[in-house]
Amino acid sequence: MRRAAEFGLQPTSFRAPLIQASLDSLRAGDAAALSRRAATEIRLTAALLEFASQLRRGPLVPETLALTSCAPDSAFDPVMWLHAARRSKDFAQALLAAQPQSRSYVRLLWAWQRLLRADTATARRSAWLVAANLQRLRWEPAADSLYLAVNIPAYELQVVRGAAITRTFRVVVGGPATPTPELCSRVRFFQTSPEWKVPRSIATREMLPQLRRNPGYLAANNYVLYDRHGRVSNPRSIDWKGVSAEAFPYVIRQAATNDNALGNVVFRFPNAHDIFLHDTPARKLFTKPMRALSHGCIRVERPLQLAVFLLRHDLADKPERAQRNVERMWDSVYGGYSKYFPLRYPVPIYIRYLTCHADDGPDLRRLPDVYHRDAALIAALQSATAGSERVAVD
Repeated sequence: MRRAAEFGLQPTSFRAPLIQASLDSLRAGDAAALSRRAATEIRLTAALLEFASQLRRGPLVPETLALTSCAPDSAFDPVMWLHAARRSKDFAQALLAAQPQSRSYVRLLWAWQRLLRADTATARRSAWLVAANLQRLRWEPAADSLYLAVNIPAYELQVVRGAAITRTFRVVVGGPATPTPELCSRVRFFQTSPEWKVPRSIATREMLPQLRRNPGYLAANNYVLYDRHGRVSNPRSIDWKGVSAEAFPYVIRQAATNDNALGNVVFRFPNAHDIFLHDTPARKLFTKPMRALSHGCIRVERPLQLAVFLLRHDLADKPERAQRNVERMWDSVYGGYSKYFPLRYPVPIYIRYLTCHADDGPDLRRLPDVYHRDAALIAALQSATAGSERVAVD
């Protein structure tokens, strides 16, 4: 627990000096030794339970800042973990194994400990940033052997298998005004040649002003207008100056074409934010170094390669069937007709916000805090630590 800083935690959270003083006091052989022993046992057990819990989940719960919708890892029980560690031949190693085992966590922790040993001045300047990013990774549920990981500040999607990154794709993420949320889910299916139902926010904020200037805007961009009863409406017959954004009574859809905003394929996964991965006709955006440019959804470079990978992985035990599905996928794309491809084994996806990582080398790498989220998380961690210090003093 005195080495808590090596794991991105604060030693003051575990009252190590107080526990050490209690242990030292047991050397006195007076009549009060039994009561001191009991008190020390209680303090030590409570601190170890808190240490195990923070190793796994960090000092903050996700709801502290409402930044992530990852479900908590309910399978972890610090009491059972401590019991198992006591029975282990190596107590310390067994206790430390409570930490997450995801590739990004292991590499970030290793790079942080390497920096602590080599450059303590730089480590002091980086300590809270590292703690914040380790906390983000601790909020994630345990990783499967294969998963997708999108790091928003890196503008990158990785296919991760065990300890290896097998594929990397550039992505475009939400702009600062329409940020991509952090979440954990599973990709359950993808759809080729999709129709796009324009979100109400885009229809009212961006398209309604266009329609007021030019009612032919929808037809020129291959959009179809529907009224609230699902009937096709003629935009040229509507007085758009009298239509308000608050009472917008229409739905706008864009058919599957080369100019469709979703491109050739969209990947769906359940989430409360109604975001997804998709193709885009604006492929030049992937050449930009700063790619926080979307309305919140994630645009993927080379998405059909990702689709082929998912099909072959999902049917790895049936290669001939996988090949037929790949051929059907291409037929749908080139034929311009929509087709759904459900996955037998939904693939986990983690949409992360890591501003400090070691995914591509042994050293810590800092990334732009594009949504300015670090300050609030670091302040919450510091506040939690300050509370622990007050308790320790009391």
